[in-house]
Amino acid sequence: MIKRKTAKDRLRRALKRVKEWCQKHRHDLVKEQYAALSRKLRGHYGYYGIIGNRPALYPFRMELIRIWVKWMGRRSQRRLSWADAIRLLNRLHLPEPPPWQAYVT
Repeated sequence: MIKRKTAKDRLRRALKRVKEWCQKHRHDLVKEQYAALSRKLRGHYGYYGIIGNRPALYPFRMELIRIWVKWMGRRSQRRLSWADAIRLLNRLHLPEPPPWQAYVT
C-alpha cells in the first residue's frame, strides 16, 4: 500500500487562506463563522483524506481552531480567553477527520 502525506507548502497555503478568511470575517455572527469553517474542514478532509494521510489532518484542524480563536479575540477590546474558547468549541463542535475506513475504496 502506498501511503501519501499532504505537502507542507499546500498545508501552509491552506492555513494562510483560513487566516485571511478569519481576519476578514471576524465580525460575522459566530454561527456563520462556524458553518463556513465546518465546510472548509469537511472540504479539506474530502480532498486530503486519503489512505495514510489521516495523521496530517489533525494538525490542520488544530491550527484552524487556533487561528479562529485568535481572530475571535480581536472582535472587541475584551479578549477571548482560552477557557471561553473551549466552552465555545464544546458547544459548536468542529468536525474531526472521519475514521480511516472511510478512505478505503
